[in-house]
Amino acid sequence: MLPADREVAAVLARTPAWRAARQAIETEREARRQGVVGPQEWIGSVNVAQRRIRDSALGNTLEWEAGLDRTLRRPGKRDAADRLGGSRVELAQAMGSLAWREQARALIDRYGAWLREREAARVWREQVALLEAQADAVAKRQRLGDAARIERVQVDAALAQAQAQGVIAEGRAQAAREALEQQFPGLAFPQPPSLPDPPELPADEGAWIDAQLAHAPELESARRELQVAEEQLRVEQLERRPDPTVGLRLGQARDANEQVVGVVLSIPFGGEYRAAAARAAASRATTAALRRDDAQRRAAVEAGLRLREARLARGGWQRARTAQDKLEQAAQGLARGYQLGEGSLADLLAARRLANEQRLAASNAATDAWVARWRLLLESGRLWSEAGTPQ
Repeated sequence: MLPADREVAAVLARTPAWRAARQAIETEREARRQGVVGPQEWIGSVNVAQRRIRDSALGNTLEWEAGLDRTLRRPGKRDAADRLGGSRVELAQAMGSLAWREQARALIDRYGAWLREREAARVWREQVALLEAQADAVAKRQRLGDAARIERVQVDAALAQAQAQGVIAEGRAQAAREALEQQFPGLAFPQPPSLPDPPELPADEGAWIDAQLAHAPELESARRELQVAEEQLRVEQLERRPDPTVGLRLGQARDANEQVVGVVLSIPFGGEYRAAAARAAASRATTAALRRDDAQRRAAVEAGLRLREARLARGGWQRARTAQDKLEQAAQGLARGYQLGEGSLADLLAARRLANEQRLAASNAATDAWVARWRLLLESGRLWSEAGTPQ
């Protein structure tokens, strides 16, 4: 019922969302290298001046000074920047997994929409075939004088109504198919003549929920966001102690009669700006922790709901299928009675209509059961491996 993993991975790898996630990972890798290297660079300076001395035999003298400065990174800051960059790369990878999962969810939803419309079109084709056969039977009876004219009008009206619904259903199925192909071009789906019965899920409820929590990209993203916030807090705490700057000075004065060689050391004093940055980072870490807790709670709730929806969807299909069988048996009984001259055509057409409505309901229920099953398998990491997710 679904394409192979490699085909899905190839199609999802071409989606803009996945490509953007891959580019974001590369961006964070470069940002990590930038953070490890740091903004500390050599700074060169040259000063040239002319000194004018009154009441002196020297007159005017040329003076110059050249300097070379560099900020020295305090111990621990490089490692902290490396850890922060690494956590951001891991967050980008988690967001890549989330982008992949979102595309896979969209694929299941789009495929399910097409299956639902395709099955509806098939049901209406079967209904049209039944009513065409019924119209032929009424025409024969009318030629033999066993059927009133009103019966021909009734069956023709029912046939025209079914044909109109069939045209609409075919159009919807075609539109859903085109939407699927446009959003995920190049992906071939199996097309069985009719939708198979959805299989029953294994009964181990705890294993299903644990698997969903272990493969929840939203939860993993929230954890990585907290890790980034904590690493950023460490960086800001270290930045409260500014880095000193060391410089070398060379120069001459009094037309080279004086030579100057010196070393300069400057140490900034950390103030309220750095303290406020550390407090803001601590607040962001607290916020990220609360978001992680909220993500864990929502993931646990959604995992249970998803499993229950899959079981309820299959149970609903079973009940809809039972009702379909009963109504079809009733319609067949009325059809046999009408052939024997018992019962009315109006009752038969009403039974056919009810049976067709139930077939539509059963086909929708079967599609819902399949979609719910695929969603559960996807969220549990048992459908379509994330081999195409950027790492």
